[in-house]
Amino acid sequence: MTINPKYAGPLMGLIISLGMSFVMSFVMISMNVGFTANFLNKWMHAWAAGFLIGFPASAVFVPIARKYVFKLTGAEM
Repeated sequence: MTINPKYAGPLMGLIISLGMSFVMSFVMISMNVGFTANFLNKWMHAWAAGFLIGFPASAVFVPIARKYVFKLTGAEM
C-alpha cells in the first residue's frame, strides 16, 4: 500500500504526535500519580487528551519549525 506523497506532512505529524503524547503522558502520570491500581486507565485518559491537543499543535508548529530550520541551514524545501 502506498500513500500519496502530498499526505506526507500530515502523516508525519500524526505519527509523531501519537508517539510523543504516548511517551509523555506515561512519564507525567507515573511521576505525578505513581503506579496505582488504576494507572492504566489514568494513563490512557491522559494520552487521549494529550493526543487531541498534540496532533493539531503539530499541524501548526511543524511547518513553522521547518521554515525556520530551512532558513537557518540554507536548505531547500
